[in-house]
Order: sequence, then C-alpha cells, then structure tokens
Amino acid sequence: MVHVLVTLTPNPHASEAAENYKKRAVAIRDEYGAEVVLRMHTKERLLGSFEEESIRILKFPSVEHIRGWLTDPRYLEVLPFRDQAYRKVTITVLED
Repeated sequence: MVHVLVTLTPNPHASEAAENYKKRAVAIRDEYGAEVVLRMHTKERLLGSFEEESIRILKFPSVEHIRGWLTDPRYLEVLPFRDQAYRKVTITVLED
C-alpha cells in the first residue's frame, strides 16, 4: 500500500465547479483502489505559512495505481473543473 497526501486550497467563488469535479473525480479515483484514510480541514495556523485549507491522506494499492488515476483520460477531462474549484492542489506520494 502507498499513501498520498492531497492538499487543496479552494476557490470560494467556484462551488459549482467543485461539485462537478468531486462528483466525477472521486468515482474515477476509487476505481484505482483509493481509500480515504484521513480528511481534515485547517482550523488554526500556529506557525508558518500553510495556505491549504483541506487535507486528505489516501491509500492506494501501488504507485502505478496513483499514476493510472492521474493519467486516466476521464480524469484529465475533469481537470478544468478542478482548476476552477481550487486555487492550489498538491498530490504527494508519502514514504514510511
């Protein structure tokens, strides 16, 4: 199993784009064996500058599954919704 950290900074003026993105992207992601391990929202910044407001840790069967999800043609079609819905998105493979 491989863990992935996803951080998101939403665009508060694009809630419709966010809903369109989530509805389609989550279904595609889950086809690649993704499981949500943790879903949290930033409450208070105590030190530093961390702009992201939403954090997800996902678990996938392998790095190949992650790459498959991110390069799936159906996922690539929804990227314009993601780009409207979020000012910043990071997807990082984690290591023990």
